[in-house]
Amino acid sequence: MLTKKKLSKEILVLLAVSVVISVFLFAFLNNTAYSVAYRYLEHIGKLGNEYMVHVLGIWVQGICLLASAVFFVTVFLFLMGQKLVYLQEIISGIEALQTHRMDHKIPVEGDNEFTELARSINFLSQTEQELIRKEAALTAEREQFIRSIAHDIRTPLTSVLSYAELLSSRESRTEEEVNAFLGLTIRKGEQMKELMEQLLQNNVRHAEYFEDGQLLLQQVVDDWESVLSENFTVEIDWSDCSGFSGYFDIQEVFRVFDNLLSNIKKYAAPQSQVLLRLSVKDGYLTMEQSNTIEHDCRAVESHQLGLETIRHIVSQYGGAVQWQCGEEQFKITIQIPVNI
Repeated sequence: MLTKKKLSKEILVLLAVSVVISVFLFAFLNNTAYSVAYRYLEHIGKLGNEYMVHVLGIWVQGICLLASAVFFVTVFLFLMGQKLVYLQEIISGIEALQTHRMDHKIPVEGDNEFTELARSINFLSQTEQELIRKEAALTAEREQFIRSIAHDIRTPLTSVLSYAELLSSRESRTEEEVNAFLGLTIRKGEQMKELMEQLLQNNVRHAEYFEDGQLLLQQVVDDWESVLSENFTVEIDWSDCSGFSGYFDIQEVFRVFDNLLSNIKKYAAPQSQVLLRLSVKDGYLTMEQSNTIEHDCRAVESHQLGLETIRHIVSQYGGAVQWQCGEEQFKITIQIPVNI
C-alpha cells in the first residue's frame, strides 16, 4: 500500500517546489517592478497622483503574476518531463514485450510505481526468454531422443531378421542352436517393444535395484558376444570384474551394448578381433571396448549418434564416456559408479 502512494507524493513534492519557486519569483518581480515604477513616477513628478500609482501597481502585479504563472507551468512541466520520459521508456518496453523482442531491458530508476512497473516488465521479459530457451532445449532433447531410439531399434531389428534367416535353414541347425536363436529372437523382440513403449511414454525410465549386477552384465554381454561371434573374434576379459550392485534400467544397458554392436558391425574390419575388458575398482564399473577399423569412423555422422546415445545414457547414472578413433583402431571407455 505504501508503494502505491510514492508516485503521488513525488508529484505533490514537484508541485510544491514549483509553487514555492513561483511565489518567490512573484515577490521578487513585484517588488523590483514596483520599485522601478515608483522611481519613474517620482522622476516625472506624478508620485502625488494616487490614481496613477494605484493603476500602475495593479498593472505591475498582474504582469508579475502572469510571469510567475508561466514560470510555474514551465518549471512543473520540466520536472514532470523526466517522469514522462521514463514512462515513455516503460511504454517502449511493453511494446517490445508484445513484439517478442525479449532482449529489450528497461533501466530501473527511482523508487515508485514506475520503478515497480519497470521491474515487472523486465521480469516478464526474462521469464519469457527462459521459457523460450527451455522450450527449445526440450524440443531439441525430444528430437535427439527420437533419433536415438530410431537408431537403437535398428540393431535388435537387424538381429531379429538375421535370426529369422538362420532359422529358415533349420535342417542345417541343431535343436540346441534353434532354441538358442529362438530365445535371442524373443529377447530382441521384447527389447524393441520396450523401446517403443519408452518412446510413447516420453522417455520414462524404469531403474531397478540389482543385488548381483555382475550377473545382469554377464547376461547382456553373453547376448552381445553371441551376435558378434558370427563375424568377429570376440575376447571378453572378466579377470578384474568383481561383484557389484546398483540401480539399472535393463533397456538402457541393452541400448549401450547395441550401439557398441552397431558400430562394430559398421566400421570394424571383417573377422578382426573385438576386445572387451570389464573391471570394478574404486566404486566404478569400467568397460573398455576396442577393435580395428576398416572405415574412418570420424567422418560418419551415424557413428557419432550412437556414441552420443551411449554418453547420454551413461550420464544419467553419473558416469562418463571417452572414445578415441584413430586411423586403424577404435577404443571406447565407459565408467559407471556402482556399489561394491
